[in-house]
Amino acid sequence: MFFFFQAFLIVLGAFLHVVFDRDPQRRTKRRVVELFLIWFVAAGGVMAILAGLMHTGPMSADVAGGIGYRPSMFQWEIGWADIAIGVVGVACIGKRGSWLTCAVIVLAISYWGDAIGHVMQYVAHDNTAPENVWAIPSDILQPLINICLLVAYRSLSKGQVAEMAPVSTDAGPAAAEAAAAGVPEA
Repeated sequence: MFFFFQAFLIVLGAFLHVVFDRDPQRRTKRRVVELFLIWFVAAGGVMAILAGLMHTGPMSADVAGGIGYRPSMFQWEIGWADIAIGVVGVACIGKRGSWLTCAVIVLAISYWGDAIGHVMQYVAHDNTAPENVWAIPSDILQPLINICLLVAYRSLSKGQVAEMAPVSTDAGPAAAEAAAAGVPEA
């Protein structure tokens, strides 16, 4: 149930953010998709950090048991990987642009890899531990939702050069000012 509760909180947070948003572009398709994307990536990042702390902290033996494993050094390593992934996701709150793309790619590779491992444990080793089985839908759906939201956000953001394109520092102050004003480079 933890995974469903997590998804519910993310959707509720994004919905409330849309309702109470004060941005001048509020309730445009692009802004709504952006807020849902940020919530899925950043809240997913927070959850990844918490999972990493659970894997590395004093409850790590209980966490391993809930997944159907014995504690091992690999749990310590996956815990730190989860923390790193989570930090990238949370950083997207303040950094958009290519940070969102990076976070979505990292989440997809990590979580889909986790999903494959959970399915293999279930099928090949009859691992029916609740945290093994119930992680599968979350590990598949969260990256899929993130990818769909990112594609929609990028599609709706076409023509907004200033936000999408990185500012080249090699071209000098005039190019940086033009990029900030939304004027594409020649």
